[in-house]
Amino acid sequence: MICGGIVQLVRVGFQDPELGPVSSAFVAAAVQNEAAARSLHEFFVSRHEQSAAVVRRAVQRGELPGVVDPREVIRVAVAPVYYRLFVAHEPVTERDADRAADAALAAARAGVL
Repeated sequence: MICGGIVQLVRVGFQDPELGPVSSAFVAAAVQNEAAARSLHEFFVSRHEQSAAVVRRAVQRGELPGVVDPREVIRVAVAPVYYRLFVAHEPVTERDADRAADAALAAARAGVL
C-alpha cells in the first residue's frame, strides 16, 4: 500500500503511551493558541513534504497519475485519523487506517487529488 504505512504510523503514534498524550496535547493547544497553531502548521508542512516522497515514488513507478498533488494525497489519507481522534472521539483501528489510505489512493487514481 502506497501510503498505508504512513497512516498506520500516525495511528500508532497517537496510541503510544508516552508520545500519544503529548501529540494530543499539542493538537489541543493549537485550537486554543495562535502560536501553537503556527507551530503545528509548520510541523505538518514539513511532515507532509517528507511523506509526499512515498507518493512521488509511486508516480515514478506508474502506480499513480503524474497529475496528483503528493502532499494532498497524504493530507487526505491521514485526515480521517485526526477526525476520529479529535472530532468524533473514536478509537482508530488498523482497519480504519487502511481504509483511509485506500480512499486517498482511490481518489488519487481517479485524478481527484
